[in-house]
Amino acid sequence: MSKTKKTKTSSPFEFLNVLNDNKYFAGVVMLVMNIGSKYITIELSKTQEAYFRYTLGRQIIIFSILWVGTRDITISLVLTAVFILLVDYLFNENSKFCIIPEKYKELQKEAGGNFVTQKEVNDAIDTLKKARKQKNETQKNEAEEDYTEILYKENFI
Repeated sequence: MSKTKKTKTSSPFEFLNVLNDNKYFAGVVMLVMNIGSKYITIELSKTQEAYFRYTLGRQIIIFSILWVGTRDITISLVLTAVFILLVDYLFNENSKFCIIPEKYKELQKEAGGNFVTQKEVNDAIDTLKKARKQKNETQKNEAEEDYTEILYKENFI
C-alpha cells in the first residue's frame, strides 16, 4: 500500500471555517461583546460618544453580537454590513440616501423631541397622586406617633 501525500488546497474560506469552529475565538468575541456592551449602555461623554460613533467600535460590537447569534463569520459580516447600511444611510434622516418619507421626517421636526404625549401626561398625574397619598400617609403616621408620645409623657412623667 503506497502512501500518497494529500496536498492541502487552501481556499480563502478555509480560514473562516477554522475560526467558525474555534472555541477560543468564540470566547474572545464573547468577551469583546460583554466589555463593549457595557460602554454602550452607560452615559458616555461627548468625546467618548463621538469616538465610538465614528470609529470601528460600534461595528465591532454589532459584529460580535451577530456572530454570537449565528456562529458564522461570513453571515455575521454580511449582516453587520447590511445593518450599518440601513441604520447609517437608508433610515438616517440626515443622510442623502434616506428613504424615509418626508411626512415622517416632518413629524420629528414638529415634535422637536420635546412633545409630550397624553399617555405621558396621564402617567405623570398618576405618579403625582401616588406621591401626594404617600406624603399624606407619612404625615398622618407621624402625627399619630407624636400624639401617642405626648400622651405617654403626660401620663407617666
